Amino acid sequence: MPKPAARHQDGSLSDLFAQHVVRRPDAPALTHGSVTLTYRQLDRVTNSLAIRLRDRGVRPGRLVAILADRGIGVVLGMLATVKAGGAYVALDPAQPAARLRLILQESEPVALLTEADADDPSGLGIPVLTAAAHLGQGVRDDAALDVRTDGGAGPEDLAYVVYTSGSTGTPKGICTTHRNVVLRTRDADYLTFEAGDRVAQISNAAFDAATVEVWGALLNGGELIGFDRDTILSPGRLASALRERRIDTVVMATPLFNQLAGDDPATFATVSQILVGGDVLAVDQANAVAALPGCHLVNGYGPAECTTIATAHRVRPMPADQVRVPIGEPVSHTTCYVLDDELRPVPAGETGQLHVGGAGVASGYLGRPDLTKERFLPDPFAAGPGARMYATGDLVRVLPDGSLDFLGRADFQVKIRGFRVETNEVDAALLRHPGIREAVTVAGTDARSGDRTLLSYYVGAGEETPDTAGLRAFLRDRLPDYMIPARLTRLPELPKNANMKIDRERLPAPEAPAAPADPAGADTMDDEIAALMGGLLDVPGVGHEENFFEVGGQSMLAIRLLTQVSRRFGADMTLAEFFEDPTVRGIAAHVRGAAASDPVPAGSVPAAGSGDVRP
Repeated sequence: MPKPAARHQDGSLSDLFAQHVVRRPDAPALTHGSVTLTYRQLDRVTNSLAIRLRDRGVRPGRLVAILADRGIGVVLGMLATVKAGGAYVALDPAQPAARLRLILQESEPVALLTEADADDPSGLGIPVLTAAAHLGQGVRDDAALDVRTDGGAGPEDLAYVVYTSGSTGTPKGICTTHRNVVLRTRDADYLTFEAGDRVAQISNAAFDAATVEVWGALLNGGELIGFDRDTILSPGRLASALRERRIDTVVMATPLFNQLAGDDPATFATVSQILVGGDVLAVDQANAVAALPGCHLVNGYGPAECTTIATAHRVRPMPADQVRVPIGEPVSHTTCYVLDDELRPVPAGETGQLHVGGAGVASGYLGRPDLTKERFLPDPFAAGPGARMYATGDLVRVLPDGSLDFLGRADFQVKIRGFRVETNEVDAALLRHPGIREAVTVAGTDARSGDRTLLSYYVGAGEETPDTAGLRAFLRDRLPDYMIPARLTRLPELPKNANMKIDRERLPAPEAPAAPADPAGADTMDDEIAALMGGLLDVPGVGHEENFFEVGGQSMLAIRLLTQVSRRFGADMTLAEFFEDPTVRGIAAHVRGAAASDPVPAGSVPAAGSGDVRP
């Protein structure tokens, strides 16, 4: 399924950004909070930082780690690094320290960029630089910094490395070149990026969707608008922010979109185009948002190995009984093949593994030649020599209209909240506990929300076997939040087949929880909040002092809980506030404090215009 190439774009990311510095020097380029930088100012600030990085030894092929979430320093670090000729590795500060250390050990960055002054958290002796130190007005106004900083990186040089879950228990780094990024974000046919467009930066920088946001804006003369985490995860606040900041383009992980659109489709009423991807798009939510006047909704698909996106489908109204939203057709500069186990094309309508070729295919895995050879294959269908295709491991079929229908995985990989998870990595983390003898993790589905979840089964090792709370705490020190299993089930033995391999088909279904308390029948506010929490967690009788995250809670469930609390009690609570005391007691104290400062009758909801809660 080849897609005709759009107009060819050459040059590095730094080259193409420099074009807009010349064309639109006084146009806004980057806004985070109260700070707005024009293209000229952003050029000067990142030239200043790039000079420091060059002094630290950054050159083509050398890496710079960026340890930040969504702040302005992330974008400064990305642009300054490529100007210096190097490649960036964005890291999520919320990830466990042990996991960050593994990544830093493998990637061996020349420097570590942080938002504020800090020591190297890995203990590896990596020099730490602060991006914000270059944001002063003196730097922005310094005409001496108008001389371009060019580190010598070309189209085929490394631009960034993004880490994803690894089946061996160790994250793997995907190496993406300047050409990969340019041909995904210039003359894109899945979204329209034009000079002056306002693009939201919603994705965590460690998630490859940030590639489309950041470079889609800066390589096309747009303005990148940063959003803080609490705004992103609150439907009312997000709707107000999208409207007030006049956002044209939003890129969002599918699970978050499903939740926000399910709560209130009008959250996206003022946005021109939305790209969602990373998981299965809910038909009802897609229909509701696609019906908004002037809203262009795109269901995207693409592994990070193919530079964020490989196929796209413009969503139009679908029958309510349609099972899935198609993932569409190849985007520009991309080819897609549906092949059998012998790499032969399968007939339309039959199931095969999706292989992606074209200019978006990354160069491979950092320091993993064997794994690169296994997944990045010679493309036998390409016209020119040396072409490669990526074996995605995803099962698809071609629909009668030529679009692709995503059917699932061919291996033990699963998407959880938009993140790719190798269940073997969860198993490896479990087996690091001295009290665990055997472990296996499979994908499940939450009966209430329909979201994919992880279910882990384990066999203990006698007296050292941990209790559930202890095992969760152990995993939280080693795995990111989205990889923590929703259920941990202890078994005397794991079922085996005749070859003594674990038989996943014979794993018992998790025990059905007792019915949670009915919030309407609660005697006190605390009891009612406990009933709401228990209903989300499938845990009856949640104690008022129990930590939400220690009894199976995760951040996406926390968003649902706070939305329900807001609707019931009229008190808006951010995730950051919830994290301070994630208990029934903590929520109740917040609700009472909000009522004392601004009384709102229980059960009422502030007006939509307030920007707090949408009805």
